[in-house]
Amino acid sequence: MFIVPTFITPLLLAGGLLVAIPIVLHLAMRERPRKLEFPALRFLQIRKESNRRRLKIRHLLLLLLRCLAVLLLAFALARPVFHSSSFFSAGSAPVAAAIAFDTRPRMNYLRENKTRLQVARDVGLEVIEQLPKGSQIVVLDSTGPRSQFDRDRGASIDRIAQLADADGAADLNTLVDNAIALLEKSDQPRKELYLLTDMGAVDWDSQATEATWKRRLEKYPDIHFSLLDVGVENPTNASLGNLRLDRTVVSEKDLIRIRTELRCTGCSGRQLAECFVFDRNGAAEKKGEKWIDCNAGDTLPVEFQIRAGDQGVLQGYVELSKQDGLPIDNRRYFTISIRDPYQILIVAPEPVQQQSRTLSTAIAPPTLSQQGETRYELESISYAALANENLDGLDAVWLLDPPPLSAEQWNHLLTLVDAGGGLAIALGSNAGMTPEVFNATASPEIMPAKLLRQWRGDLYLAPQRLEHPLLQRFKAREGSIPWRENPVFKIWEVGPISQESRVVIPYDNGKPALIAGDLGRGRVLLLTTSLSPGTGKLWNELLAPREMAWPGFVLVGMMAEYLVGSTGAQLNYRTGELASLPVYAEDRNIDSYLLQSPTGSRRIAPDDQGDQILVTSTEFSGNYRIGAGGNEGTEYGFSVNLPAEQTDLTRADRIDWAQRYSEDRLPIHTLTDSLNRLREDAEAKTKWEAAPWLLLALSIVVATEGLLATFFYQRPK
Repeated sequence: MFIVPTFITPLLLAGGLLVAIPIVLHLAMRERPRKLEFPALRFLQIRKESNRRRLKIRHLLLLLLRCLAVLLLAFALARPVFHSSSFFSAGSAPVAAAIAFDTRPRMNYLRENKTRLQVARDVGLEVIEQLPKGSQIVVLDSTGPRSQFDRDRGASIDRIAQLADADGAADLNTLVDNAIALLEKSDQPRKELYLLTDMGAVDWDSQATEATWKRRLEKYPDIHFSLLDVGVENPTNASLGNLRLDRTVVSEKDLIRIRTELRCTGCSGRQLAECFVFDRNGAAEKKGEKWIDCNAGDTLPVEFQIRAGDQGVLQGYVELSKQDGLPIDNRRYFTISIRDPYQILIVAPEPVQQQSRTLSTAIAPPTLSQQGETRYELESISYAALANENLDGLDAVWLLDPPPLSAEQWNHLLTLVDAGGGLAIALGSNAGMTPEVFNATASPEIMPAKLLRQWRGDLYLAPQRLEHPLLQRFKAREGSIPWRENPVFKIWEVGPISQESRVVIPYDNGKPALIAGDLGRGRVLLLTTSLSPGTGKLWNELLAPREMAWPGFVLVGMMAEYLVGSTGAQLNYRTGELASLPVYAEDRNIDSYLLQSPTGSRRIAPDDQGDQILVTSTEFSGNYRIGAGGNEGTEYGFSVNLPAEQTDLTRADRIDWAQRYSEDRLPIHTLTDSLNRLREDAEAKTKWEAAPWLLLALSIVVATEGLLATFFYQRPK
């Protein structure tokens, strides 16, 4: 469907008046009949009438062709242009337009006294000014979805003016999908989507992003997409990467290692990284500093080690002292929970000290214990004393080479685990040559699998993946861990494991070596080989006194951390994540807490069960504190950081853009382009100029007229 054409040189339409010339000539040059005296007048009269009709038809046909030739020439010189109804709003017809602003934090990048968001606001206002009157307009940003178009053009302008800070959390795909959903609701035949962003590589340079945009362009052919690039070429920024802590729950004597990276994008020089912690009064106290020399493109490690100190919630941050164009990624926050040393009970066969010494050394090395720097306090007892032992206040219990236990002993252990404690069971010879008695008395809730038989062979631990929290410390050495150098000679073969459990480490023959399961609020570990010397042949060399046995000692240390919960406690989150903090048992009668966040304070309540505090509003980076009962009451805390990739200013690869994203459907317009050119480019794709076709028709008409004139007026020989 086409609307009325426009003319590039409309004055030349006056040439159409020249169509009168062939008409005048036709009338003036008509051949007049001559009187002739001739006999047989009757026959000539008939012949005359026939010739007159034939000549009249010929003359009229030639007249029409000559008039048409004049009109075609006049219209061709006037150069008419036709616009289709799907035209990109260069005409005056209203359109549906979505103007989507990327308002994530890196749009706060400052260059020439303007942030990228301020530049985007200026461009967005210019876009609105050029939209036809009566258009449906919606302004979107990364802070949240929109469900309807703006009330009018003034409301859209007001929304753009309110985009003061870049603090959105929604990714680019979510923003674009919301804009498309709104455009699809409109009944306007022309739909336009403007996306104002800084064209970061993290948003565009991936196969997944490319595939998503290709599907999007194919699915919505009626939407004209335009990318308005408000970024800067060659950005410069020094930033800190994601913060990493070995543990988030530690004891008072622990040494805390805090690691991150210094990333230098387009800049070089000397940077000062500092580590601060907050004291009880909220004052920041410096705990360390590092001077680092970096060159453009470098990613350099940064590490601090600090002592835990008094019990409670320890919060702080690592910071670059030199400010730059994007301050938000110069600081990373952390939270650590400090508590009493973990209380661990080791239950071992007689003689207890001899049978538990190796495990005790692996969990709490004597040198650290003598210096008072261990995070564990260990106690060893016999199985005979277990029935009378008070397990209240214990964080974990280890059963070394357990014999069949009584129902009362299993019930005590079940109560411990259900309340949040940890239980490790390292099987050995005392379970019996045949497992019937052990299985008959064992608690089915605790044991993740029934024992089948003892199995002897030449095995070793062979973890397939290192994703479980128990194995995190091995990831740095993946591929070079000497598991084969620590053989296992004897194991217990077990039956099918329960649904609540999983195999963390198998042996090289595929049989389970270490099984982990959750029970109530606690955890259970089952090791199918022994960790005590026993009285006969060794079951393995996992804790042998030699250098190559280090994987066994690391594994036992990680098992201890896992059981007491220091590996699983999460106190550091990314922006937008749900923060979930377990409530201490003694605080479960508290129904209201005060949350202090970077944006202010408010009251919150625990979940319906009273055993978790959930915080959903984590859009802003910083330290969060939760308390009840004032200074002498209880306290919790966590930290929120922006993911490092969201402040990566590396620009998207534009070299092969047309091949990857179809430049006709997804064009990029930079600030050096005028928006007039943007609209002209789009208009050129949806209009056609008729002059070439009119000239072609003119040539056909002239040729036809010439041929007919020659044929009509040729004289017979």
